[in-house]
Amino acid sequence: MPCLKIYTNISSYKIPRDFVDKIIPVLAKAVKKDNNKFICVTTGDCQMSFGGESSEPSVIATLESIGNLGPNENKEIVRELSKHLEKELKVKPHRFFLTFYDLLPYNVAKGGVTIEEIGA
Repeated sequence: MPCLKIYTNISSYKIPRDFVDKIIPVLAKAVKKDNNKFICVTTGDCQMSFGGESSEPSVIATLESIGNLGPNENKEIVRELSKHLEKELKVKPHRFFLTFYDLLPYNVAKGGVTIEEIGA
């Protein structure tokens, strides 16, 4: 279950209500996994300084996934997410910071069991 966690200095009330619904298909296409496998959490109103500047819209995010991440895959993923964030939240690509975490199945759990146990 890939998980995208987004932290932004944009006010929560300015984040479109359907933002997470719209970003899931973008993620699914870029990460090459089904929509129903994704989790996305967005936290607005964060106090953050990005490059020493705190007033422009900014996003700091992490993407965790079991597989489908790597040098070539990450380039495509960050390109697609950057375009989407600029379109939906008006965050310029140079104000977007993304960290990738390629997880092992025994380090992820759902429903009280690890993904390794499920065999997914």
